[in-house]
Amino acid sequence: MRINPDGRKVRHFPMALTGQYVAVERNLSPTTAIRFYKKAETESTANEKPLKDSLPTVKRLISVQTDTSGSILSSPEYTLSREELELINVPGNPAVLGKLLPKEAIGTNKTWSPDSHALAQCLGIDAVNSHEITGVLTEVDSAGVAKITFSGKASGAIQGVATEIGLKARMNVDTKQKMITWFAASIEEERAIGHAVPGFTVTAVVRTQIQPTQPIEQLSDANLAKLDLESGDGMKMLSFTGKEAGFRVLHGRQWFALAETAKQTVFRMVSDGELLAQANVNRLTNLKPGEQTTLEGFEAEVKKALGERLGQVIDAAQSINSQGLRELRVSAVGTADGMPITWIYYLVSDDQGHRYSTVFTFETKLAEKFGQADRSFMSGFDLIEDAQQPTSAGEQEESEPEQPALIQARIEPATTIR
Repeated sequence: MRINPDGRKVRHFPMALTGQYVAVERNLSPTTAIRFYKKAETESTANEKPLKDSLPTVKRLISVQTDTSGSILSSPEYTLSREELELINVPGNPAVLGKLLPKEAIGTNKTWSPDSHALAQCLGIDAVNSHEITGVLTEVDSAGVAKITFSGKASGAIQGVATEIGLKARMNVDTKQKMITWFAASIEEERAIGHAVPGFTVTAVVRTQIQPTQPIEQLSDANLAKLDLESGDGMKMLSFTGKEAGFRVLHGRQWFALAETAKQTVFRMVSDGELLAQANVNRLTNLKPGEQTTLEGFEAEVKKALGERLGQVIDAAQSINSQGLRELRVSAVGTADGMPITWIYYLVSDDQGHRYSTVFTFETKLAEKFGQADRSFMSGFDLIEDAQQPTSAGEQEESEPEQPALIQARIEPATTIR
């Protein structure tokens, strides 16, 4: 694994991971399946630190959408976190293996070029831009099992980051039952460092076995009738819980959490490899219960924080969000290092004096692409009641907030509101 936190020196960390998955899957249409995981767990080491992870029991029911825009895994009952999504979004997805097969019947030792969309979904990436991967029907044995090999190289992208892949794979197809029964692959990948994700050089070995099974209650008609299985924007949302920081947020899949301390959490918004914005969520010193910062006072703090970078304040408003929290919003434009920048400041507070500021920062030329992303992000923002809060009003903090390391980007981090 490779990261570039300061934009100057690339750091390398050894990493190893093994995962085990057991699931029952029911196809609902050519592009939709519903899957119940009996087991989904990994054991890994990163920089010699061991970690075990598993999919929570309440999130074992997963919807799988596999149209030409890519594979979308989501929970129809609960919102997945980024970590939970990455836990189950692995190469060798059984729902897409059939798309690697030729569209017409072929003879032994004949070759074909698999569809690029199918390859991307099978490899667990967003897109295959070009490839030289070929499939070969090597034999059909006496039991009617067709044996197929795939080999070659592909150039593609995931979350907009370039990746180079070498593939060697084998597949068994039971021609009598008309189903794939086995898939194994060795995937060598060289992935570049992205704005919100690390790069790495890795060899992944994937083995997938598929067999008919008896229906289970979780995938019954009666149970599925209770669920909304349409892949709308709501199902694509992810959840982030900052236990130390004391907040939670539901956000779109373009947002990535980069670093977290008790006082500051940093998110980046990345679309097709382009860094659109950064959001810094800061936990502030408590006020006394019942005390509130006025909108005029907050606007004055924003102006002071931006200083000479400020061009003008665009608007200022206050409201009560869907969680019942008081929300102040101030947007401003200006320049940083000669580059036009837009800042959107939020101050969220409750009646007990708990306060959080969120600062969205993006190049002004990206305003159209950014759209209303700040409002969408903040609409899912809430406080964790039992979380430990920082010092109360009147108590002096001993030190400056810890600054999380950031991956290099052109965006100027906004000054924190105190």
